[in-house]
Amino acid sequence: MCEALLEVVERRAAGRRVLAVRVRAGDDLRVAEPALDQAFALVAEGTVAAGARVDLVTTAGDQLVLESIEVEPCA
Repeated sequence: MCEALLEVVERRAAGRRVLAVRVRAGDDLRVAEPALDQAFALVAEGTVAAGARVDLVTTAGDQLVLESIEVEPCA
């Protein structure tokens, strides 16, 4: 799941450093924020998303949605 999430984040970032990622996950998926943080940190090592903060919003259902990313401002 985090590998697929990272692919989408990297496409949206277009080479810019990612500071934060906001994910909406349905409670049917049983995503725990500490586990998501750890797994995303592992797959993001060495990428534009390395060190990015992950914010999890839990909703009803079974959807997983990348709501937004925050990137470093252009210089």
